[in-house]
Amino acid sequence: MVQLAEISWIDAEELFKRTDVVLIPVGSTEQHGPHNPLGTDHLVAGALARVVGERTGVAVLPTIPIGISEHHRHFPGTLWVPPAVFREYVKAVALSVATHGARKIIFINGHGGNTASLIEVAGELRRTYKLFSAVIMAFPPGMVGHAGAGETSVNLYLHGRLVSMDRAVDTRQREGLGPLKMEGLGRVGPAQFPWDTIDLSDTGVLGAAGEVIASTKASEEEGRRLMEPYIEEVCRFIEELKAARVEELLSKP
Repeated sequence: MVQLAEISWIDAEELFKRTDVVLIPVGSTEQHGPHNPLGTDHLVAGALARVVGERTGVAVLPTIPIGISEHHRHFPGTLWVPPAVFREYVKAVALSVATHGARKIIFINGHGGNTASLIEVAGELRRTYKLFSAVIMAFPPGMVGHAGAGETSVNLYLHGRLVSMDRAVDTRQREGLGPLKMEGLGRVGPAQFPWDTIDLSDTGVLGAAGEVIASTKASEEEGRRLMEPYIEEVCRFIEELKAARVEELLSKP
């Protein structure tokens, strides 16, 4: 058993003697369209961390369920904390587990809005505290759209009972912000701006301006196709990390 919350301190002592790698799943509680659960990001991060932990034998910490999600605030149920609070909290969690011997700390991140802050924390842990830290996304690369077919398919594969496919919708994203034309995600002309989901989508199914983001095409089979090779890839990386000497992974003086 590698789930830290499910074992005693005696078992934890033995676990940290066997491995200096820990996984910290991090996500968000935010809208994911009318059909997906609010906990999508932290549920997927927790599920990936659990599977990888079981296959590789590394410690898995309890999931951090609330992240940087203010841009989804117009949709009921969305929760968020300021970036500075988030950074200090996840750093403190990492430093606390380091006191028990963890030297390689991997954040399994289910929410893109957390990524910049997690990379910043990982950099501080590596440069200041002499711990190797890195961020692995909980979703495989290349998925298009927030709450679209890819993300919904992953949900169907990992916890399908929480998905209401009868509510799934395909949503064309708005292209205008007042008189300004939006391009991509968060861009008006040559300028980037701090967009909110509601600027592009009334349903919460979100993607680049002008595009149709489909969630109705999601399936459990597609979720399995996306996740199973990715789980294998993450496991291979963790095995390599286990074998590496931490001194070889730290910032150079």
